[in-house]
Amino acid sequence: MTLGSLSRERWKMIEPLLDAALELESAVRSEFLDASCRGDAELRAEVGSLLTACELGSGTLKTPAAIAYAPLLTEPAPSPPTVLGGRYRIVREIGRGGMATVYLADDRKHCRQVAVKTLHGGVARIIGRAQFAREIEIAAGLSHPHILPLHDSGEEASERSDEPSFLYFVSPFAAGESLRDRLRREPRLSPHDVVRLGREIGLALDYAHRRGVIHLDIKPENILLQDGHAIIADFGIARSVSSASLNTSPAEDEGERPLPIMGTPSYMSPEQALGAPDVDGRSDVYSLGCVLYELVTGDRPAPHAKPKRVGLWVRRGSNTRALEKHVSRELASAIIRAMSHSKEDRFLTAGDFARALSGAARERSRPHVHRAFVALAATASLVISLIALWTARA
Repeated sequence: MTLGSLSRERWKMIEPLLDAALELESAVRSEFLDASCRGDAELRAEVGSLLTACELGSGTLKTPAAIAYAPLLTEPAPSPPTVLGGRYRIVREIGRGGMATVYLADDRKHCRQVAVKTLHGGVARIIGRAQFAREIEIAAGLSHPHILPLHDSGEEASERSDEPSFLYFVSPFAAGESLRDRLRREPRLSPHDVVRLGREIGLALDYAHRRGVIHLDIKPENILLQDGHAIIADFGIARSVSSASLNTSPAEDEGERPLPIMGTPSYMSPEQALGAPDVDGRSDVYSLGCVLYELVTGDRPAPHAKPKRVGLWVRRGSNTRALEKHVSRELASAIIRAMSHSKEDRFLTAGDFARALSGAARERSRPHVHRAFVALAATASLVISLIALWTARA
């Protein structure tokens, strides 16, 4: 592998795989990459080389990395036109990930600020405009208080002839923080907040699932907090990427490499990690369970694959005992059930999970109510006895 020849677009494909592999234990990274790269030997070799460099330590990596990645640091990233769709004027970049860049923009038609997310060129080519349009159209039909709505979407030609068109979609600009931002300030949330946020996310997912829409990328970064309430972002983009990764082949797309299975192993269900074609809403249930596990314990679930069973993640410390240090047994059991390796052992629906969280909260409150009732009854009995004694003496 010649790192100096690595293009910016190629790095955008490699980076999420490298980040995901670094989360895993060294002994099972090879199995993970074999599954995620889906037969792309060149991609597998590139990520493997970078992993080896990382394992050698910062002293060995420092100088070669500065040379190898110089083109990535100096080459300007393709920027969208100043105005998209004739109405969205780009103000500034506000976020960038492995698949897309987010811009703050002025909606000139409605005189409001919005968030415009543009897919990176390589991802856009693999997904294709038709697949993107289909998934965004489905997601745009969702209307729920805990789902960030989609205002618009489209395609805009680049101002340079040698760059691909920009596929973009438009959402309200959420000025609040993400759940990840809150976890950086407050690593563990109270049981009350865990239940409340979990119910809001679960009910929103249940609404989407009943309309045939699966998110496939539930994690703290994709959960926004507005006035303390959870709002799920990015419906549509993860599903379109996943559909492309499962259905695209080089023969179908004129030699384009198939998209690797994207996602974060800490929150990805086993069936999604395996690239199974029958992934359903229980994959989102699994991911939500992992998010709640992190909210309770303060630790991101650390997955690693079982030998010869790539994608069946085993979690260090993800057991009822670890959760019961902070929450009730009922709440811990509900979270662990959502994180079951087999989807048949999880809650059938996200709504069932949300109701289990409510039930766990009620169970937690009952002992306190019972103790208060007993104390009140004892006090009343004592008062009655004193009155009777005083009356008898009188």
